[in-house]
Amino acid sequence: MPDALDIFVFVCWFAGGFVSGVSGIGGTMFAFPFLALAIPMHALIPLSCLVCFFKDACMIAMHVRFCRFDAMPWLLLGAVPGSFAGVYLLQICSGAVLQGAVGLLLLYYVYWQMTYRAAQGPVSHPRMLGAAAGFGAGLLGTAISFDGPPIGAYGLCMGWEPRVFLGTLGVFFVIRSSLTVILQATAGFYTPEVLGYALYGAPGVILGTLLAFPVAKRIPQETFRKVLLVIIGVAGAVCLVRAFL
Repeated sequence: MPDALDIFVFVCWFAGGFVSGVSGIGGTMFAFPFLALAIPMHALIPLSCLVCFFKDACMIAMHVRFCRFDAMPWLLLGAVPGSFAGVYLLQICSGAVLQGAVGLLLLYYVYWQMTYRAAQGPVSHPRMLGAAAGFGAGLLGTAISFDGPPIGAYGLCMGWEPRVFLGTLGVFFVIRSSLTVILQATAGFYTPEVLGYALYGAPGVILGTLLAFPVAKRIPQETFRKVLLVIIGVAGAVCLVRAFL
């Protein structure tokens, strides 16, 4: 029988899956700080990477036909070395350092969302920008399970419409998260504790992501985005404070 923590894991990832299903990114950023209140960082990071694989699989099933496959080689060119660097970072950093990094990243993400404006005109070096975004996503995704912001920034710079954005991100995230799962499994991060949590997190995130698709059509995107930014900002502050306690 599931205990209170198992149910908490399910609910957090259900909410995270719903957020990602509506907005494309942000699901892990929503669920992670709440889960960090109950799960040690060394278990939470690989858990998030493993659960997100199932979320990304749902996303790709709905939006793959809109993917910009021509951008994929350059994104993956950066993601592969970035993922190896992320595994190394995860092995040498303490839980407090990682939690502090998560907090800073969340707050920066809010700042970026509030201030960034898509570039006007064509991007000067789209291939180099794609490789840089892929490296950042691989590094952050493997080390702290937050690969959304670098790719989100890249998509905005490229001026992709929402369906193209969701389709391209979905394909990239599935490929990148597969590499992350393999690397983390090889490094021994998937302990019985992590796999036990994943038994409840994976169904939660799948259900939340699938339910978000029809609901997303009825929610004003700008209103939802503003509410989400407030929640993420508060969560980032909580992570940052806990890192110094």
